[in-house]
Amino acid sequence: MTKKKEPRSSKQEARRGPKPPTSGGARPKRSALDPSRHRVDVGVVGDPHAEREAQRYERPIPSREAILALLEQRGELLTEARIAEALSLFDEYELNALRKRLGAMVRDGQLLLGRRGGYAPANKLDLIQGVVLANAEGYGFLRPDGGGDDLYLSPQQMRTVLHGDRVLASVVGIDRRGRKQGAIVEVLQRRSPRLVGRVVIENGVTLVAPDDRRVHQDVMIVPGQDMGARSGQIVVAEITDPPTPHRGPLGAIRAVLGERLQPSLLVEMAIASHDLPHEWPDAVTREAAQVEPQVTAEEREGRVDLRSLPLVTIDGADARDFDDAVYAEPRRGGGYRLVVAIADVSHYVKVGSALDKEAFERSTSTYFPGFVVPMLPETLSNGICSLNPKVERLCMVCDMVVDPQGEVTRSKFYNAVMRSHARLTYDRVWQAIGLNDADARHELADVLPQIEHLHGLYKLMAEQRKRRGAIDFETPEVKFRLDQRGEVEAMGATERNDAHKLIEECMIAANVQAALFLEKKKIPALFRAHEPPPVEKYEDLQQFLREFKLRMPPVEEVTPADFADVLRLVQDRPERELIQSVLLRAQSMAAYQPDNRGHFGLALDAYAHFTSPIRRYPDLLVHRAIRYALTGGKPSAYNYSASEMAAMAVHCSQRERRAEEAERDVDERFKCAWMSKHVGSEFDGTVTGVTSFGLFVELDDSKVSGLVHISQLSNDYYHFDPVRHLLKGERSGMQFRLGDHVRIQVLRASLEDRKIDFRLVAPRKEGGFVPPRTERRYDYAAAGERYSLPKATPRPGARDNAAPAMSLPALPPVSRKAAPAAPGKGGFGKAAPTAKGKAKPKPNTAKPKAIAKASKAGKNKGKR
Repeated sequence: MTKKKEPRSSKQEARRGPKPPTSGGARPKRSALDPSRHRVDVGVVGDPHAEREAQRYERPIPSREAILALLEQRGELLTEARIAEALSLFDEYELNALRKRLGAMVRDGQLLLGRRGGYAPANKLDLIQGVVLANAEGYGFLRPDGGGDDLYLSPQQMRTVLHGDRVLASVVGIDRRGRKQGAIVEVLQRRSPRLVGRVVIENGVTLVAPDDRRVHQDVMIVPGQDMGARSGQIVVAEITDPPTPHRGPLGAIRAVLGERLQPSLLVEMAIASHDLPHEWPDAVTREAAQVEPQVTAEEREGRVDLRSLPLVTIDGADARDFDDAVYAEPRRGGGYRLVVAIADVSHYVKVGSALDKEAFERSTSTYFPGFVVPMLPETLSNGICSLNPKVERLCMVCDMVVDPQGEVTRSKFYNAVMRSHARLTYDRVWQAIGLNDADARHELADVLPQIEHLHGLYKLMAEQRKRRGAIDFETPEVKFRLDQRGEVEAMGATERNDAHKLIEECMIAANVQAALFLEKKKIPALFRAHEPPPVEKYEDLQQFLREFKLRMPPVEEVTPADFADVLRLVQDRPERELIQSVLLRAQSMAAYQPDNRGHFGLALDAYAHFTSPIRRYPDLLVHRAIRYALTGGKPSAYNYSASEMAAMAVHCSQRERRAEEAERDVDERFKCAWMSKHVGSEFDGTVTGVTSFGLFVELDDSKVSGLVHISQLSNDYYHFDPVRHLLKGERSGMQFRLGDHVRIQVLRASLEDRKIDFRLVAPRKEGGFVPPRTERRYDYAAAGERYSLPKATPRPGARDNAAPAMSLPALPPVSRKAAPAAPGKGGFGKAAPTAKGKAKPKPNTAKPKAIAKASKAGKNKGKR
């Protein structure tokens, strides 16, 4: 279909290719006004917009309106093939045009794509497609696939669904807190049927109480399907019948894991709970075994030879798979040449192969302390695809020119063969270039000039990053060291140095060029999108910042630079980390999209993931698209259609969330396991959350969070101010605010409940920061509890530029004191009575859980 005039809403449809030939034996063109040309169905008239379409295209197909009319008239999900049949579209050209139009309608929110490939109009019932996020209290939310605000689901709506189900829902109203309320119309896809829990036997009936508190219904085990499990044992159960309005889910026990929850069991539980594929199908194993372990002469043909270029890899000390290598050299007149070489996974993982199907199913590698569940078999991820030192490897290269202002002015992509000249670690590089350590500089003497060129380039790019207003969150990563039994031997927070940052900037530069290249070539691919903050989160943030005399513009005017400015303003203030964490929580969640929407946090107009194809499937798709474009291929003949890419964006985003939840579950429980060894010890921390039932405190050195329950405060009645995040004693006047520095004693740590409880010893001598009062009068009743800070949320773009692994710093010594008397004895504080009666302490709700087998391997988590 040759386009005459392109409306702004139809960019995707512009990819239909050149005008087909009309000479020779070509089929004569039918009139766009011919009713038979657009037969929709019995009782439905021809396309009312046929004339408009004929003016736009040489060979038009039925308009979007006609497609919507068909779907509304049929009243059911229709596949692409059934739509084509109803619209009398038969030849390949027409079918390809229809496929692209359907993909564009999905992208623009006009259609919803079901799990079996069926399409439905999105606006008929104001339907929203998304994933159910359940709360332990029984209610839930729907996270829309296309982004935007979550939809509230009442406990009644949650009776027929479980956490993780994908559903269609309609908006039925607004609740008293101003949130959209939803009603579930259809369950599109059930969550993984497997879960982990404890056996409970009541009156001869066997139940499994899910370990994940968000799965709020117990599973009733069908008689004869209990594998002889005893009450209290930890098991893997499979849901065989989903819940209905009249009963909970039914299921069967598939494995008995043990009697007692212990750290060595945590990874296995996480794998089972989140249904992480961890065993390779036979077909995948056979294909992996057939891959040549070394680069052959035939594979070198047609590639640029970079074997003599001193490319190096810089990763964490515990990394085993190396996606990327870098090289920089100064240019005459200023600036640098930057070469980013990425493992050529697309050469080895062919479209439609068993390796490809399994990689798509996993979509990402999942990293646990001491374990990894990889996306690709180790013969590829740690072998032929990994840019190991001193061996030949195939790669795809982004070769860039960076000007003296740190901006990329030219770039090109090409296939190459390389040999890494050194495998370097962040710590050793930093010791050489940052600390000027003589031993490190001597050890790295052969590549030291190259490292210093990279550092010089980084300084230019860092200044350019600052000028464009990118948000630079400095978030320490908590690392664990395990002993031979899988028990936590040590833990601590790590921080990034310039070695981490220079690699990050190089990767960001290559990712941007990949996005720009694909957008120019119009090849379907996945882009990495990070939208501006959601309105409700941003309004809460503004209210919070006013307490610290900080201001931000209205939500419709906010830019990344506004966030960066706040971070700079609080750089030297004692509440810096607290404010940074709240700014982080206000961000939207990054996701994959079939079209370029830019990256708000990085202040970039175009962004894709190109640099980690060993561990991320979207990067592999980007490599395939670039390889196809380099051969001169046309968008219309590409392997993937726009609608297929839209579906893959949803799939990969969901798999990424699944991996993050599994990793977070294990990390939280390892923190509990570590703190259980320090019951009675005292630590310094900062108040990061204030609620009506107590204070959440984050320890300064380990970044472990726990609850100081209100009963552990001094003997007084405490009033909760939800707007100013404050607890105030009625008689003593003692105040506890966000950002206060305190000293706590560890009371208890429960691996089972994922809860850590503290007792307040005293505010630190230097005291916490007390925000000045503002003159603004707040509506406390309207504010309600919505200003209470959540314990934790996934970082936006966490897998874009998270800090790679570092060696653990030594933890400070801790003092041990006798454990205090049990709560409930005399001398403990109480919550002040409210208008509705005495305040009831709320439970310290926990996060997800886990199970199965993980392959033990080295870790290369979270880089870029």
